[in-house]
Amino acid sequence: MHSNRREALGLGLVMTAAPGAALGGDDAASAEAALMAFLQSFAACDLPAMEAAFASDATSFNVVNAGTGDAAPARDSIKRTPGMPEGMRRIALTLPKERPGPPFHRPDLINDLMVQVEGDVALCTFHFDSPERLGRRTIILVRRAGAWRILHIHASNQQF
Repeated sequence: MHSNRREALGLGLVMTAAPGAALGGDDAASAEAALMAFLQSFAACDLPAMEAAFASDATSFNVVNAGTGDAAPARDSIKRTPGMPEGMRRIALTLPKERPGPPFHRPDLINDLMVQVEGDVALCTFHFDSPERLGRRTIILVRRAGAWRILHIHASNQQF
């Protein structure tokens, strides 16, 4: 089933709901709530809560910033890795030292959040859109023992 959400400000929960399918709405809503709780923990740089959101067998792709003019990253640094992306961990450890907060991390406007649920798997996609960049996110959640956990996260940014 599908649950579409548009224009959730940063990591807040301010959303305008689009019409959703009647069947499976509870599954999509509970997956979306788990996703938003993770994003709130990321905004607060709450590393223990961030880590708790991941399944024990989770994998990730670290963010690649295309179009920045920087040298290309080493090939091995952008391959699939176990657990939470190292870049997220680095942000959670450094931002509280660099600026006041929480929130420490406020992404641009979240656009076109879509939560698609099939059984105990939820595919969550959204993007951040600003004049400087387009950030795309794919987060796969798995429901185990009644709780949604992140099984995989993929993030990419395109600089303009």
